[in-house]
Amino acid sequence: MSAEKAALALWAKSGDPFHPLLAHMLDTAAVAQAVLFREPSRTLALYAQDWGLSPGEAVAWVALLVGLHDLGKASPVFQAAWEEGARRVQAAGLPLEEGLEWVAHGVFTELLLKRLLKEKGLPEGAANDLAAALGAHHGFPASAEEKKAARRQLKQEDPLWWGVRRWLLEKLFQRLGARLPELEGGEARPEAVLRVMALASFADWVASDPNFFSYGRDPMAPDYLEEAMELAKRALDQLGWRHFCLPERLDFKELFPFRPNLLQTTLPQVLGSPEEPVLVLVEAPMGMGKTEAALYAHHLLQGALHHRGLYLGLPTQATANGLFPRVQAFLERVLERPEVQLQHGTALLNPRYAELLERASPAQVWDGGGEGGAVASAWFSARKRAMLAPNGVGTLDQALLGVLRVKHHFVRLWGLMNRVVVLDEVHAYDVYTSGLLLSLLRWLKALGSSVIVMTATLPPSRRRALLEAWAGKALAQDLGAYPRVAVVEGEAVRCASLSPGREVELALEQVPVGVEEVAKALKEALPGALGAIVNTVDRAQALYQALGKGEALTLEALVRRLGGVSGGKAWEEVCRALPERGGEVVGKVLGDGTLVFLLHARFPAEERALRESVALALFGKEGPRPERAILVATQVAEQSLDLDFDLLYTDLAPVDLVFQRAGRLHRHERPRPKGHARPRLRLGVPGDLDFGKPLYWDEVYEEYVLLATWRALEGKASLCIPQDLEALLEEVYEEEDPERFPEGLRERARKSLRRLQARREKEEKTAKKFSLSSLDRLLAYGDEGALVAQERLEDDEEKAETQRLLTRLGDPSVAVVPLFRVGEGLFLDREGRRRAPLSGEISPGQLRRSYLEEAEALFRRAVRLSRHPIPETLLREDPPSAWKKSGLLRGLRPLEMGRVFGSGTGAFRVELDPELGVVYRPV
Repeated sequence: MSAEKAALALWAKSGDPFHPLLAHMLDTAAVAQAVLFREPSRTLALYAQDWGLSPGEAVAWVALLVGLHDLGKASPVFQAAWEEGARRVQAAGLPLEEGLEWVAHGVFTELLLKRLLKEKGLPEGAANDLAAALGAHHGFPASAEEKKAARRQLKQEDPLWWGVRRWLLEKLFQRLGARLPELEGGEARPEAVLRVMALASFADWVASDPNFFSYGRDPMAPDYLEEAMELAKRALDQLGWRHFCLPERLDFKELFPFRPNLLQTTLPQVLGSPEEPVLVLVEAPMGMGKTEAALYAHHLLQGALHHRGLYLGLPTQATANGLFPRVQAFLERVLERPEVQLQHGTALLNPRYAELLERASPAQVWDGGGEGGAVASAWFSARKRAMLAPNGVGTLDQALLGVLRVKHHFVRLWGLMNRVVVLDEVHAYDVYTSGLLLSLLRWLKALGSSVIVMTATLPPSRRRALLEAWAGKALAQDLGAYPRVAVVEGEAVRCASLSPGREVELALEQVPVGVEEVAKALKEALPGALGAIVNTVDRAQALYQALGKGEALTLEALVRRLGGVSGGKAWEEVCRALPERGGEVVGKVLGDGTLVFLLHARFPAEERALRESVALALFGKEGPRPERAILVATQVAEQSLDLDFDLLYTDLAPVDLVFQRAGRLHRHERPRPKGHARPRLRLGVPGDLDFGKPLYWDEVYEEYVLLATWRALEGKASLCIPQDLEALLEEVYEEEDPERFPEGLRERARKSLRRLQARREKEEKTAKKFSLSSLDRLLAYGDEGALVAQERLEDDEEKAETQRLLTRLGDPSVAVVPLFRVGEGLFLDREGRRRAPLSGEISPGQLRRSYLEEAEALFRRAVRLSRHPIPETLLREDPPSAWKKSGLLRGLRPLEMGRVFGSGTGAFRVELDPELGVVYRPV
């Protein structure tokens, strides 16, 4: 039997014509080369350092490895899976046995490459790691059981198969001109393995699209690789994957329409001229221009270190939406036609981003190939592209999934490689999520990225942990007084303290928490643009209702009421939505003309996005500010949203969050209504300090932290921002001493502190256990983290099963599409005008666009619910078959309004109220 003849009979993609295995391997290698040649020189230098090769040699070696990702298809079990292909393989002289147990080809790739790479002379440690990495190109390394089944088959197969595999390996070496690296110690560093691991998945997605690489081409044609390179370049062009272009260095005043303030002047001075990736820590109060300082620092770092782009990770979707226009405007001043992505669960609903997508209209990887196609297409769609594209704004969760063993987690880390990663509001995370953040910092440093960490409030212990995670050891240096800037480069630490700039003294008043009392006090404080930030959605809905019955306010009525008033960009976006969304309810009007708005996370995505835009327009910096208006909101309004209230009520919350909320009070210089010349913060404190039912605050925040915050603020008539901030943070978070409480509260403080310490210890251990907390855990699937890997969890942070275990340890939740029954059908609206598409198949032909429009319509209506037992019930139910095949809809569940959950006295009905959002009504 001729090994060449048999190898060329092997198929990788079925069809007429089929695509030979060697052809697909060369196609994938060509994509890898094309990707690397478009990267900045520093990325190529990282690949070269990984293997001790020149950049050109490294590209050839890495492309060869990427091409080998599908070697496992040279196995009897895979080749027997397509009847016509199996006949061809047998005719070429390769025996195929019947009734073979199915084992995925990636498992065979790992086992085959371990042997063949060692035969070629690669040290055993490096061969084993690379084999496991390449076998994981569909998302997960093989399990022990899978490898055991594959070994049984390898023992039984005809030895002729090994001759065919060796021929394929040699042919790739020959065509690509690759040579083996000489590795010190015989090991490949984890970051080197990850860079290959992720590029293999990425290149495979592109090379598997028949629209880019047509099937049936002859891999033995002399110019096959050159043709594949041209096809790869064309595919990347169509996908919008451009060549890196280093922007011209600009001064601050050329990038922003204002002069730099003290922070924005000091940060570049402390940054200096770095020669390696740095960690920048900016601790400064709200309103000091941290975002623009970070954007300018990115510009300087990119120029000095040739970073490929920028990713901003924010705590919430709302904060990401709020920053997106500022980042877009900045990049448009720096780059010609920049690609900037917004990435979070409802990014498609952001009007500015939707407009950008429509304008850019990049091709996407074909998603007509079933499950695998849907996975691949999601990475090139708006859902995940920010992880890969040079510039993106999204949530921190998207980045944290890179250090957790979810599907294709390594692709996320690779996408963040050699970028400037800005992490904002890092104080907003619990102990578990903060532990994941430390793991992320270690990986970002190893992957050649610089990181800018921004925070208004950070307890000293948290600061020390961040610095140690980056430096790899404890840093004893005093960073100076707050506000401050610190830069860690290698073992050097440079820092500077700042004058706080604008200092605000606000009156602090403790008030009752009853919604009727809060509502009465708010109405008595009118006129003005007032805010109320409360701790739960149910409480926000109750306060909104307690403010009084009024006439439902549609978007059209709002614009008409404020007609002729000019506003900033946020108001212009609201007005642009008028033709399509004019009839939607955005609030209510009370009898005296007061406008009342409600903002929380339990509105369908498109309704929440519209309400958020309205809030930013009316309560922001430039909008048509109403004379009498009240915004009732939950935590979605406490961070990064540029809101400015004349007076603010807030429920008691942890002290750092109280300061965050207070940052929305007199945020901008403007004339204030009568009675509001001095900023006033009304702090709601229950008279008996009972944070349980019916408030349920102890389910949102730690009881001890609430008690400690109350004790720290008790008796204070005013707060000075930022002067009081650091001392109060230390008092609440560092000086954990129950004996300092009043005698009647000491035992309660002792018990709640013990619960807090136990939970903190557990969460720290969990974060370390489940994350890639050290680099050498990348492929260590024998440790405790294997428990997560065995679950084969999706890499979608919107999926409840992933979300609960991973980036946020909390109650499970599920994203649902509210549906209304009208007659015999289910509809997206109460009137029965928009039928819910619950059946049908993905149509890759002329119907594809209409399918995408239907999918987007469903996605726009999604809302995440966590009330028990909704998630547990719905996640046991399969979504409609057509939804399963869509990268956009796979995690959604349909939910007919009026459905009852629970039983007995705990039973409740789920309804969607046009003013209140999703409500749970007792049955």
